[in-house]
Amino acid sequence: MSNNYSIPRLVKGKKPSVIPKGSSIEKEWAKNDWYINYSFNGQQQRVKGDLNRIKDYKEKSTQAEILLNSIKDDLRKGFNPQKPGEYLEKLLQSQISINNAVSKYMLELGEYARPKTVKSYASKLRYLIEAFNGKNINSFTVEDLQVYISKKIRNNENARVFVNNRYIELSKSISWTPNTVRTAKGVFRTFFQWCINKQFYKGDNPITKIESKRIRSEVVAAPRNIPFNEADNSLIMNYLDVHERLTAFFCRFIYYTCIRPGELSKLKIRDIDLVNRQIIIPMSITKNTKSNNAEVIKIEDNLYNELNSLNLDTFPSSYFLCSNDDNIAGENPIGSNVPYKRLKKSLKVLGIDNRGYNLYSFKHFSNIQRYNSGWKILEIMKANRHSSIAMTEKYMKYINRDTDISHMSVPKI
Repeated sequence: MSNNYSIPRLVKGKKPSVIPKGSSIEKEWAKNDWYINYSFNGQQQRVKGDLNRIKDYKEKSTQAEILLNSIKDDLRKGFNPQKPGEYLEKLLQSQISINNAVSKYMLELGEYARPKTVKSYASKLRYLIEAFNGKNINSFTVEDLQVYISKKIRNNENARVFVNNRYIELSKSISWTPNTVRTAKGVFRTFFQWCINKQFYKGDNPITKIESKRIRSEVVAAPRNIPFNEADNSLIMNYLDVHERLTAFFCRFIYYTCIRPGELSKLKIRDIDLVNRQIIIPMSITKNTKSNNAEVIKIEDNLYNELNSLNLDTFPSSYFLCSNDDNIAGENPIGSNVPYKRLKKSLKVLGIDNRGYNLYSFKHFSNIQRYNSGWKILEIMKANRHSSIAMTEKYMKYINRDTDISHMSVPKI
């Protein structure tokens, strides 16, 4: 008997009729339970994938479209949701295109990776699909990928963003910098290894055989994560203290703890232990996936005084540490991009927005200040919660930036 199925469609739930102040219809709609619905041989099928972990409307729509197209494609090729094992067997025996492989990979990646990681991988792999649309994944060669990356380095293309399932070209041109090349190679290496594990790709990982000298990028990247000099830091903090109280607290917290901005935005009052002077970083919010225990940050004197002044014991323990300008702490977490955007706006007002400063500059500045005040590298590494000294040294690369040797002489020989 041939299988009969209806055309799969995305169900986003009832369109919001009441929009709270400060929200939007997209934000409220994204809170609904989304799923792909279709009937198969008279039985209703609902597929949610990992959609409902995503809270951003645009990202949720993008992932929903990927899931929808993947399901449509699977059904066309004979997928039977009542006997999924048979289809998987058939799929592994057939050859799969780059388009389908990426769709399946992104669905699986979304089950365990952070949203920021998923977005980064999706960006690089969408461009790969565009360049090799429909190409059989098993037919990729080292040369294919080497030529592709080389073109990305040489071509001065306009930057593009992926919105509503289509690319929008921006006026700003962009070429791949050394860091972009390194990131892309990492994404492609992980993707092709996944294809090998799924038996979609036969042979060795093609990325491991790329000749680095042939795809070396000499494009100068725009400065970013640059540590402040002391004068600029004082200027910024004085401005934030007057105009952006919450952002000032957010930045100081990063400086004193070297915590990651994403972790700080999710910290709750219950994670702050002023009695034992420590901060507990729950495993659910940390970037470190290797540790089996919650990480602990000691509260030093300056931060202790900052936290004491907030009267945190007067708030419910479930409140977020960073929430609003009035009390700092509050029921709702600060938006992940709010401190970044506020700092960026403040830097522009001060006329120093072209120096590569951003939120991570506070962490870099803190590392250098610690070193200059006598901290050892291993101590700074522990403060950063890094897994290697090499990672910590990246934060120290500008340590000699303000060292002037022009007035010094070399002893005569």
